[in-house]
Amino acid sequence: MSSPAPTDDELIRRALKATVDGPYFPDWEFHALFGLSRDDVRAVLDAWPSEPSAVSGYETGAEVQRAGVNNAFNNLLGYPHGHDEQLVEDVGVSKRDLALVFARWRKEDFDPGARGYFDRMM
Repeated sequence: MSSPAPTDDELIRRALKATVDGPYFPDWEFHALFGLSRDDVRAVLDAWPSEPSAVSGYETGAEVQRAGVNNAFNNLLGYPHGHDEQLVEDVGVSKRDLALVFARWRKEDFDPGARGYFDRMM
């Protein structure tokens, strides 16, 4: 008997965990890519699906959560981190399925091209 498919909330949690614990983003570039520190994104992960506390530059925990989740998905799917196989292993679904979760979370279609990557940055 197979286990049920993970929920979107679970896949978002896995994407956040891959972002903060995985090999995808070097420390020296993390803040430039995310607008948040690795610890700030970890706070989003630790609170998920609730909102974390607000951090410098953000007025509310909701804004921090939105930036953390958005930028985790956007960079996992669009940044050339070179660890696609590891990503699929870490989140447990294909990049296509992860993109579908991202699109549902954003409530819009997913553009996999470079323009879509830059348009989704927060």
